[in-house]
Amino acid sequence: MRIGILGTGDVGKALGKGFLATGHQVMMGSRKAANEKAAAWVKQAEADKMGAGASAGTFADAVKFADLLVLATLWSGTGNALKLAGPENFAGKVVIDATNPLNFTSGRPPELSLGHTDSGGEQVQRWMPSALVVKAFNTIGNAQFFKPDFPGGPPVMKI
Repeated sequence: MRIGILGTGDVGKALGKGFLATGHQVMMGSRKAANEKAAAWVKQAEADKMGAGASAGTFADAVKFADLLVLATLWSGTGNALKLAGPENFAGKVVIDATNPLNFTSGRPPELSLGHTDSGGEQVQRWMPSALVVKAFNTIGNAQFFKPDFPGGPPVMKI
């Protein structure tokens, strides 16, 4: 499967590595095609012998490339990232929203930008009305995304 990741931070890199390790092609998207963090991630994937399916491009490139998308941006840049990607390019695609609507500007611990009567997932869906938005990967640390190793064994998720 072709997976596009919007965002070049730790969450996007961790998910990208997990998707590559399981045989998927992954394009990491950012504001500029020549993004240093995305290029370094591709180079590291190649060094780790996972790079055949790793690539980088703009947000719009990643959305056009992908069958499945992961939104892994800082909340403060999420709206702009989706605008740069072109909301029309998301039509009918599944988007895994891994963002958290946090405000880091107060100088104190982060505060919710949305909450109680609205959510980040609902806002993301409004920004991309023709996409199929699923909220995931936003309540655990990125180090535990792929093959977590806990003393008591792997975690079990109840449905």
